[in-house]
Amino acid sequence: MAVQEVFTDAEKSCIRGRLGGVENAIKENLKIIPGAIAPVPIAGACYQGIWLEHNQDTLFIADNFPESAWAAQDLFMRRQRPDGLLPALVRVSGEAFYRQIQSVWPFARCAFEIAWKTGRGEEDFRRIYQAGVAYDDWLGKNRDHRNLGLVEMFCEYDTGHDKSPRAAGLHPRNAASEPHPGVKDPDAGYMPENYPAVPVIAPDLSAMRYQGRKALSELAALLGEENGALKWRELAESTKAAIKKHLYDEEDDFYYDLGPDGKFRKFRTEHLTRLYLNEAVDKKEMRRQYARYFENPEEFGTPFPIPSISVSDPAFVKELPANCWGGNTQALTALRAMMWLKRYGMDAERKALLSRWMRAFVRWDSPLPQELNPFTGEPIGAQGNYMPTLLLFKMGAELALKK
Repeated sequence: MAVQEVFTDAEKSCIRGRLGGVENAIKENLKIIPGAIAPVPIAGACYQGIWLEHNQDTLFIADNFPESAWAAQDLFMRRQRPDGLLPALVRVSGEAFYRQIQSVWPFARCAFEIAWKTGRGEEDFRRIYQAGVAYDDWLGKNRDHRNLGLVEMFCEYDTGHDKSPRAAGLHPRNAASEPHPGVKDPDAGYMPENYPAVPVIAPDLSAMRYQGRKALSELAALLGEENGALKWRELAESTKAAIKKHLYDEEDDFYYDLGPDGKFRKFRTEHLTRLYLNEAVDKKEMRRQYARYFENPEEFGTPFPIPSISVSDPAFVKELPANCWGGNTQALTALRAMMWLKRYGMDAERKALLSRWMRAFVRWDSPLPQELNPFTGEPIGAQGNYMPTLLLFKMGAELALKK
């Protein structure tokens, strides 16, 4: 049963005393990037740039910083290549990188919600629609070699799972980080020929495509394009069905990566939560899996959840090194959970998870880095002011101070 933490008056006083500094740090993470129409939210800590995988962060600042939230969407569209590929990263210097996908929640959905929240006009909704269509087309041409409507993973960075056992046999970083004879500056469309483990069909990347197609259907309807709305709705449903058909293991009640040999790569990582983030799993199935895995202390139900891989998975990295998605509890995962727990009507679970993060903040004095020890809540790494962690503290403080 989800239990929300209760904080003492002394602890609340400590939280109040730190809240102003956290709010200032959020503001300081809004940076001017060449080509942007306003300061945009960077990931913070050592990540001095705007990452596509962090785009949902902008939803959490849109009420207080609407210009920055929209500027982030505008920047991604400005830097989209003519072939449809969106940058995985734009550094504070303005340099854009196209070497990996690194997208978890689709651009089309995030930009759509932010455009709606910030009162954009029809022209901007049409820009989002066109950008989303071009990106889906790029995915189809470059990351769907079996023509299943799914998305393939070529490297570790495609899903942002740094140092994760899930990426075993894949290039440790990205396709462009080593020489490739005859290939000049390979991008995310290049599949390394010297890595027999690729392509890997990824359920979370595929769920991202599913939700992106749903957003395109809604955008088309908003723009009065009925045929487009029907087309994208049908394509979305075909992707959802393909995820279930090709990537679901009935015995484990889990979705796994599928290797080129047609066999599941059975790593129980938090990628399952990304299917929830993209609503690629219905409520009944999600609740069943949540009870089996996320309320189970032998899986993901650790004292400070959600670890990046099940603690009973043989590949769990017990040493818990910094920036490791092989065991550490990640703020980025928890921030996304604030979204999907709410959408699945699990408010008690959402508050319980948020309050556990606040318990870690109160117990350990830290610069608010990106990850925690899943058993003790101790912060991992010295790099502070990581945007998702700052946002969790702000939301957690609001929750704690109500009690």
